[in-house]
Amino acid sequence: MHIRPTVKQALRSSLVLKKRREEPWWARLLVAIGLAFAVTLVLMLVSVLLMAKAELAWWTGLLSNNLLFGACAAASMLLLMRVCEWLLPAAWIDALSAMQGWRPLAVMSAILCAGAALGVRAGYAVLGQVYAVNFWHKLAGAPMVQLKFAIFALLILAANWVWWQFRAKEKALAQQAAESQLRMLQAQIEPHFLFNTLANVQSLIATDAARAQLMLESFTDYLRASLGQMRATDSSLGAELETAHNYLLLMQIRMGSRLAFSIDASEAVRQALMPPLLLQPLVENAVQHGVGPRLEGGHVRISALVRHGVLEIVVDDDGVGLGHARRSAGNGVALINIRARLETGFGERAALLIAPLAQGTRATLSMPFRPAFPQPA
Repeated sequence: MHIRPTVKQALRSSLVLKKRREEPWWARLLVAIGLAFAVTLVLMLVSVLLMAKAELAWWTGLLSNNLLFGACAAASMLLLMRVCEWLLPAAWIDALSAMQGWRPLAVMSAILCAGAALGVRAGYAVLGQVYAVNFWHKLAGAPMVQLKFAIFALLILAANWVWWQFRAKEKALAQQAAESQLRMLQAQIEPHFLFNTLANVQSLIATDAARAQLMLESFTDYLRASLGQMRATDSSLGAELETAHNYLLLMQIRMGSRLAFSIDASEAVRQALMPPLLLQPLVENAVQHGVGPRLEGGHVRISALVRHGVLEIVVDDDGVGLGHARRSAGNGVALINIRARLETGFGERAALLIAPLAQGTRATLSMPFRPAFPQPA
């Protein structure tokens, strides 16, 4: 068990609303204890700032009370977050997580401040029971207590702002790294694919000039679309399908009757935005490692639809299937790259699933549906 990475992941996601949490309970407990000690330290520092006292006896005298307040505040903040996660629909939480700018920061700051206020009140209630004194009524109207909580709330807002800025910067750097890696991989066009295509064109010129011209045109269209998408930060499903069509048409000219293909997607679905060149590796795998090794060839089917706000793209082939040695060896790098890009761009809201069919393999891409143009009401 990797304790340090697990605790680190729990810490990163502790102040983010998530419908489902995968971190183990002990990691979340350690994060809660750490948060309680952090809140306690802040409370002690605020007391030092306001009362100008730093004697050891004074610190030890107030340590137990501040530990109680810190534990209550931390527990209330985390509990209020869990309640919001339980009450809010998953679509709202996903939309909030995907937002950029001040809105998610404001929502989380409001939750934390409300949780801290509830925790402080709970702490005073516990002190009142322990010492038989109603500390809440006695101290709630004191200006010093109000000032102390106001400073404490401002520190919570400042710490939350710094944390969100760090998280946004880290996410942006990870996305840039993933996109840079994509461009490097896509820029390295497989030499054998390029040379084989040109060799086929050259051999067809003497025997079938019309077919050679069609292959060259398809290859040019494929390269033009691929290079254009490599330079873009966002693409559309329509552009992805056009690239896939050009590639399949080119491979169909090379393979002849051994390859058939079909593409099914409405015009509305084709307007969906998506990261560039996510679909192409799946289509290449279906041809090269699915249909290609099969003696009689096969059929590649691409379909796309929108279901409950999720864009689903399916690539089916009736090739050799996942159990074939060549198929198993050919999928690794491309699938890892796709999953890393989906994780960077969408988190848990996107996925790539590979499943066997009765004959062949199915690859399913799912991600939030983002229309290129506003949908009519």
